[in-house]
Amino acid sequence: MKLVYCWSILASVAVASSLCCGNVGAQEPERRWTFGLGVAIESNPYLGATDDTTVKALPYIAYEGDRFSVSPEGLEVGLYENDRIRLEGLVAPRWQFSDPADVPDLSDMQREISVDAGFRLSTETGPVSISFDYLTDISGRHKGQEVALTAGVVSQITPRWTVAAETGARWRDGDLGTYMYGVFADEARLGRPAHSVSGTVSPFFGATARYALTDRVALVGGVEFEMIPDEGRDSPIIDADSQYGAFLAVTMRY
Repeated sequence: MKLVYCWSILASVAVASSLCCGNVGAQEPERRWTFGLGVAIESNPYLGATDDTTVKALPYIAYEGDRFSVSPEGLEVGLYENDRIRLEGLVAPRWQFSDPADVPDLSDMQREISVDAGFRLSTETGPVSISFDYLTDISGRHKGQEVALTAGVVSQITPRWTVAAETGARWRDGDLGTYMYGVFADEARLGRPAHSVSGTVSPFFGATARYALTDRVALVGGVEFEMIPDEGRDSPIIDADSQYGAFLAVTMRY
């Protein structure tokens, strides 16, 4: 199953790190590189999994240009912007932490990293932002599509503390839903019937906090929670009602 949280967590690190809370001199060059290292944990929803969670080190390298940015969450290219809206082109890997192939009874089922492409349309009013994302598979892995509607808010609590929160919902078509939660016909076995998933909607919530240790170095942490849709919970390989992820990292900007 594709990790639904990893790219959002990495994006939150990038956004939070860009909100520099230290005092920077007016003549200091703009910092475009972000480096980070942390630990991420994600729940494992698969039936028969030895561990309920997966823990991994999370390296992070990102670059922000005037009209584009590159990070582990992918490539974002600015296509159009005015005082109300921003349109970006997206190329994004669909990362995986938990893989059904790692579960003994599901070792013949493998879900690999895919690459999606699409666009993001967003608007901001003060600390509040609203975005609409569309992604479709260009790697031939799941051949599906995803639409996400997200509302977020960022608040600088003190000169060192910044917090951000977002909520929304993700719609996925049957191809992507089956790739994430289902069992394809050629994967069906005794006690594991084929299971198809149609279009589904999954609400989610995430929060990120950043503490500036210096004007370059920060401690960043975050959590995200997403509901597994009914058709996903009905799958013979899923043993959870929701998924969650969390991370803690140290980042540095240059």
